[in-house]
Amino acid sequence: MNDYELDNIKELIERLRPLVNESKDWEVRYLRLQALFVYFQYAVASTCIQEENIQKMAGGQHRNCSTHAEYADCLLKLYSSAVTAYSNLRTCLRFSNAIINSIQDSEQDEEFKKFRSGYNEWAKALIDKRDRVTAHPEESDKIVWKPNMWNDNGQIRFRAMNSQVPSASRQITLEPRKDLERLRKYLSELLLYLMKLWKLN
Repeated sequence: MNDYELDNIKELIERLRPLVNESKDWEVRYLRLQALFVYFQYAVASTCIQEENIQKMAGGQHRNCSTHAEYADCLLKLYSSAVTAYSNLRTCLRFSNAIINSIQDSEQDEEFKKFRSGYNEWAKALIDKRDRVTAHPEESDKIVWKPNMWNDNGQIRFRAMNSQVPSASRQITLEPRKDLERLRKYLSELLLYLMKLWKLN
């Protein structure tokens, strides 16, 4: 499977296309779905960049880098691409929520609500990770400034410093590929539900 593909998205976009001129609601849904797909591909690209640099690092060794500067550059890309991936993953969730919120609660059946509730804890955790590493400059008790661990499976850790209570500092773990695949599964299932709720199947 092409890493950049997302099951059901192209089919749903094509089914919405004839409805774009019928109302503003359908037009907005159509545009949001297209934007969601773009940001999903951004998330894939960011994750792939991280994985390429992990592979180049060869278990943390310098042997694939001709200079220390090249090694440092590789390490920087490894961390920065992971942070970027979470920003894009978060944006995908925001677009999906905006699309869901355009559907009246009375039109959402119990099966759909149960499906969403099954992903609630994961979504909250993903949003928290993203907010911790990219939306913290004004929070003196949650300053994230430097990663302190990575491994070959793509997991990296940042230390969130609490300048007010140092003992309350915590670790933030990012796993771009793991959360990307969870997002892929969620969105693929969501798109099927949308076709059903919008009576497009």
